[in-house]
Amino acid sequence: MASTQPTADDATRAIAALLREEEIGAVAVLDEDGFPSAAMMHFVGDGLTAYLHTFTYTRKYANILRDGRVSYTLAHLPADGFAGRTEARHVQVTGRASFVEDPQEIERVLRLSHEQFAWLKDSDMYENFRRAGVRLRQVFFRVDPVHGVWQDNRVRMMFRTKVRFSDDGKRVSELTAYPMTGPSVPSLRGES
Repeated sequence: MASTQPTADDATRAIAALLREEEIGAVAVLDEDGFPSAAMMHFVGDGLTAYLHTFTYTRKYANILRDGRVSYTLAHLPADGFAGRTEARHVQVTGRASFVEDPQEIERVLRLSHEQFAWLKDSDMYENFRRAGVRLRQVFFRVDPVHGVWQDNRVRMMFRTKVRFSDDGKRVSELTAYPMTGPSVPSLRGES
């Protein structure tokens, strides 16, 4: 990625690539008291849409049924740690979750999962999606993005921008400067 100011199209491509390349991220849903409840999960990327799976007996399932507002974060952290910091990147997304019920969409997510997760070739874990009436059935949910923050050290070190996604969630429609300074916070020694 060039060191010039990225465009919304650059952000769309970078975020979509991250969703295809990185498998594990954190998802937060709102619990029954309105507090965030986060869990590490497997992600399947289809453009800017994230797909995840859960079971119908989980708190996450009940929480999404009650309130579909969710957020997630997904990151590429280079294997060589600090030495690879110029390749580090992540995205934080706030969006709307909904359960996937259309058989064609489920089949597409299964195909994408097998493309993205090499370990699935030796597993029948997702076969429950094709069995009717299975107790403790797995379900996919889709996260349609609304807004977030994209950080990408390939642009330049510490580069961050706020992103707004198009109404259909298929592209980044707007980039807004990310404030790199916050409000004045008193020090631990009681100084202002």
